[in-house]
Amino acid sequence: MSEDVRKQGLPGHSLGRRELIKLGTAGLVGAALGGSAQGQRAGGTPVPPPAPGSMPDPDELMLHVTTGYKNNYGRRSGNGPMDDVTKQIVQFVREFDESKLTETVTKAINRTMLDTMSAMIAGFEEEPSRISARLAMEATGNQYKSTIFGYGISTTPELAAFCNGIQLRVCDFNDNPGHTSNLISAALAVGESVHATGKQMMTAIAVGYEVSLVPIGFGNADPVQAAMTAGKLMNLDEDQLANALTLALTPHVALSKGVGVESMWKDAHSAEGTKCGVWAATMARAGVTGPPQLFEGRGGLWGRDGMTAPFKLPIQERLAIERNWFKRRPAEDSSQGTLDVVADMRAWTKPEEIASIDYYMNPSGLGEIGDAPKWDPRNHETADHSMPYMLSRALLDGDIYLDSYTPEKIADPKVHELMDKITVIQVREWQGLGPSRTVIHKKNGESKAFDAYGGLRSIGEKEHPHLSDEEVVAKFNRVCAYKKIGNPQRDHMRALWSNVHEIKDVAEAVQVMAKYGQPKPL
Repeated sequence: MSEDVRKQGLPGHSLGRRELIKLGTAGLVGAALGGSAQGQRAGGTPVPPPAPGSMPDPDELMLHVTTGYKNNYGRRSGNGPMDDVTKQIVQFVREFDESKLTETVTKAINRTMLDTMSAMIAGFEEEPSRISARLAMEATGNQYKSTIFGYGISTTPELAAFCNGIQLRVCDFNDNPGHTSNLISAALAVGESVHATGKQMMTAIAVGYEVSLVPIGFGNADPVQAAMTAGKLMNLDEDQLANALTLALTPHVALSKGVGVESMWKDAHSAEGTKCGVWAATMARAGVTGPPQLFEGRGGLWGRDGMTAPFKLPIQERLAIERNWFKRRPAEDSSQGTLDVVADMRAWTKPEEIASIDYYMNPSGLGEIGDAPKWDPRNHETADHSMPYMLSRALLDGDIYLDSYTPEKIADPKVHELMDKITVIQVREWQGLGPSRTVIHKKNGESKAFDAYGGLRSIGEKEHPHLSDEEVVAKFNRVCAYKKIGNPQRDHMRALWSNVHEIKDVAEAVQVMAKYGQPKPL
């Protein structure tokens, strides 16, 4: 198709390139070929069909579809053509190789892997993790087997990705933006099943992080990034990758994880998406095909919320995994800045001296961690997304950690007494993850304001806590101690996941994670 036609549509028609793709470009012909039920004037004005026995006005161009379409695309099972967005993604995934693993990328992945293991170990033995492990016990792997961490259960790659993905996400302790390290449970499960090298797994992880930036709408990234990560490790060709991509997303366009009172789905929704991505790649490897035009085809994502403009991979000069940031505390993203200044609050006042607290935050933060149900959390899932609870708990205890969300602490009358003194106030102009001001009013009449991030009202990527290498190690060590992992095994784990590029066989490396801690019987 000529560039003029690409820009303007067919001569005499108002249809652009994407509209032609939706309808099947080769099947569009001019008015003279007849047979349409619905016409269209040049310029796009609809016209009614002609009355029986009459002839259409020759000035009224009619859209017709007739013979002429040829499927010469050579895809499996006679599948149709990929759209350009799909083609760009699968070409990028296919062509990305270990030469892209620069020193900074290697360091970023190693840091992320260690931080990810901290989050995963933190989630071990949480109730959703135990439930998912029991479910996986009912399934057995065949040719491809993967391990559920901590429990030593061998299962299928997609179920291992699901179970390990829950462990990774359940404590809200993994990286940002977007908790993209969710895909690492897919990389580990598939890497183990195909006996990938460490560098092969790193390459797949870097690919997954880039693909996570594709604007496909909130909640839809997990299956897509997992499918491309898994597909890279499975060495799928472009046609198979295209099928994996569409099989991952077409049936799994996600709704929100939930608002208000949170459920276990908050812990599991990313893991479920990751599982579906691995399963999509598995189906594509076996020869299953999917709808060919995921983005630009009729019924595709193009033009919907979150999919508004073309893009080019990689989206930025520095790879996405080089730009992520890690959490100091197991708590929702927007709370991190406030929790950083709790020590200053405690130095100025004691909980029993507080008359009231005004907490100023932006609309997105309020909707996530400051809505009405957050004043009465009844489970871990709601408590770690409740700003009133986290602030009150931190003022009482000095900080927030994994033991802040026990049933006893959530039900503590002292924390509820303090929560009842908090009012959340929305500031529409503030933007980003975490701009906040906490104004504490004492019973003696004194008041003082405490600003997160030094008073910035628009919080971007660079303002969030970028932990040093030493802090990442300290985070890992503390999690291991909390989960009663002995120092020799801890040191072995830390050395392994800090040097992923040296791993010869992921299946062997994973065995150090097969059993740890003191799990109760399932």
